[in-house]
Amino acid sequence: MYRFFLQTPPAGDVITVSGADAKHIGLSLRMKTGEKIVFTREGKDYFCEIEEITPNDVTAHIISIEDVKSEPKLKLTIFQALPKSDKMETIIEKCTELGAFSFVPFISSRCVAIPKDFRAKVQRWQKIAESAAKQSGRGIVPEVSEILSFSDMINRIKVFDKVYFCNENGGERITLPENIKTCAVIVGAEGGFALSEAEAIVKAGARGFTLGARILRCETAPITAASIIMYLAGEI
Repeated sequence: MYRFFLQTPPAGDVITVSGADAKHIGLSLRMKTGEKIVFTREGKDYFCEIEEITPNDVTAHIISIEDVKSEPKLKLTIFQALPKSDKMETIIEKCTELGAFSFVPFISSRCVAIPKDFRAKVQRWQKIAESAAKQSGRGIVPEVSEILSFSDMINRIKVFDKVYFCNENGGERITLPENIKTCAVIVGAEGGFALSEAEAIVKAGARGFTLGARILRCETAPITAASIIMYLAGEI
């Protein structure tokens, strides 16, 4: 069943969508009145039947409302230093499928691919997160934050219950404390982190972790870490 995310709460037992989603439903998917569709907002699934389709709007009647069963209880945030090419898109897509709650791109000393238009990049990454969330049956669309400086990233990680950073020089294996609610993973760009940066991350409360004896690419590490954490959280 096709799934779409609502930007605003439903009005009573009727849902009306317009714009790009309405065109996608009516023109791209060629859906018809009477067909079933799911709208999702803030962890709730609204199972609906389409009542009317116009060139600009789609109206559906709510049949039932259920909690989204696929949404992880653990809120995992991926802090990713900007990598080259389209690697960030891969990280966001795959980690969204795995259950990541949010993404925070940041700039470190070894980042070489710094976009000229930060806003346009973040908007594109947000669309990728939404598409992956639809495909994987998520209850929310993970938020992609603005691109942070290294110092702002350091300040941001202090609010999490547990923070790991991917350290190519070794560290502990990932473990997950019981009843943990929020967790963050910090991954560097190509070449990892400068020594001073690694020291600053540890001083801020993060724990270095290892993913084994092999050095993984910067786009492989966050996907692997997210997989391990979701497994330990009982979400895989």
